[in-house]
Amino acid sequence: MHHADPLIRAACHVDVIEVAGRIIANPRRRAVGASSAEVLALAWAAEALNSVAIEAELLVRAMQLPITGNDSQDAARDDAIQTRLANLAHQFAVMRAADNEIQTEKEAS
Repeated sequence: MHHADPLIRAACHVDVIEVAGRIIANPRRRAVGASSAEVLALAWAAEALNSVAIEAELLVRAMQLPITGNDSQDAARDDAIQTRLANLAHQFAVMRAADNEIQTEKEAS
């Protein structure tokens, strides 16, 4: 992960769970003390979480579609479920890859 922008580079190395925990533990003191990199990393995490939540909601809706016995309608239902599952699997893979890349960079430094 080689970015020219120092802010983006720094944000890529932020442990968002640790930062969120610090802020939650003492919001009055820690929220205003968060660095720009920490804020950016938290924004990326919030965006990723929202994306996963939307896909999960769409998956639930697709799974709630009735099985009608009509091959065309059932195929559309199955396709919707498979699409949502594939999108979620992709999002999880991207998150894991980013986590693994950050961990590898931390271990190398």
